[in-house]
Amino acid sequence: MIGLPLSIPELKWLLIGQRLGDGFTMYRDLYDYTGPVAVFFYKWLDMIFGRSRWVHVVFSTLLITIQAGMLNGLLIRNKAYAENNYLPAFIYVICMSATMDFFALSPQLISVTFIIMALNHVFRRIDNVITDELFLYSGFYLGLALMCYLPSAVFFLIFLLSLILFSSAVARRILLFIYGASVVVLIIWAYYYWFDASSDFFYDYFATPFLKDKMWYVNFLGLAKISAVLIIAMLLGVSVVFTQRVTNFQQKMQQVMLLFIVAGFGVLFLNSDLMTADLVFFVPSITFFLVYYFLGLKRQVWKVVLPYGLIISLLVYPYFWMNSEDAAGLIVSTDGPKPASKESLMGIGVDITSYKNYDIAGPFLDPFVSERKIEQLDYFDGVSGLYYGITSSEPDLIYDEAEVVSILFQRFPKFAKAYEQSAANHYKKISN
Repeated sequence: MIGLPLSIPELKWLLIGQRLGDGFTMYRDLYDYTGPVAVFFYKWLDMIFGRSRWVHVVFSTLLITIQAGMLNGLLIRNKAYAENNYLPAFIYVICMSATMDFFALSPQLISVTFIIMALNHVFRRIDNVITDELFLYSGFYLGLALMCYLPSAVFFLIFLLSLILFSSAVARRILLFIYGASVVVLIIWAYYYWFDASSDFFYDYFATPFLKDKMWYVNFLGLAKISAVLIIAMLLGVSVVFTQRVTNFQQKMQQVMLLFIVAGFGVLFLNSDLMTADLVFFVPSITFFLVYYFLGLKRQVWKVVLPYGLIISLLVYPYFWMNSEDAAGLIVSTDGPKPASKESLMGIGVDITSYKNYDIAGPFLDPFVSERKIEQLDYFDGVSGLYYGITSSEPDLIYDEAEVVSILFQRFPKFAKAYEQSAANHYKKISN
């Protein structure tokens, strides 16, 4: 797509949408730990438009535009700067374009939408707007962010700390803040309870990320190289805290956004899959401080050279790394044979890239979660839990890298009769 390589996480999100769009339930019939709010978007996009990367690109672009507008509006309403303009929205879009995954509709990007919505209420509270709804809505939005991407829980703690440090938040309102987030979790739990998947939801989403080994799509050094210009932009922006004079309220806003940066680093260290999409959590704070920096430039030559130079660098720099060794673990390889016709695949223990030329037709997406489900085949509850996800899938091919398909065939003999072995650990559907 216009030279932009497909990333492995992006392929996974497309596969999730396709599987759920076929009428299956997340966690019960698809074994992965992606957030329930994010998969809701993937499911409906697939149901309406089919498995299309272009649809994700269009909607991610739309979402970034909405986020830029929201951030610009809340900064104007809260008088963050001495003058009102649309520079924050412009800078936000530019910085998002520097994350290399800006075109992907990631759970991180969706989560940032709700974090910005919560940020508006936090700023209003710091400005001494005292209503219980501010705490309730803030918690509700951060609960949605948490249900998109689990490491977003860091922002819940950071915003709670901001309310305690920078406003006179009483215990009752703090409880409302916590209650707002709890309501979101309870509603989603009730949804999966209705589909007999509540225990799978809690274990797969809340426990699995802390039990599995960290997936290094890119290491910390590689992430630093890929985001070098973004880091420079952040350092330039944060320098205004020491060089510019602001009002007391603006100083409190700056302190909140500094904590926002701390939360971004918290996400990097707590997440289970380190990827460039995690950089989006830094963009609101970088935008906030960078606008201060640009507006505070005094000499005319710097007002021209620095903004244009930094903006061009932010736009161009990430593309040098797309085919580099540091980003190799993030990109889906285009090598290998392509099937003559589109076939469906049930992969067990296979890498996600195995699906690049196939439709997904089985519950086994994440190897770690799938291994736990397979271990339950020795118990009645485990077999009944797998029954619908297996027997309702009719893959053309089965790739069994985990070497457990014999157990599946033993537990589901009717399913087994439809397949014959075509190669080592490979099975093909018998043509009628």
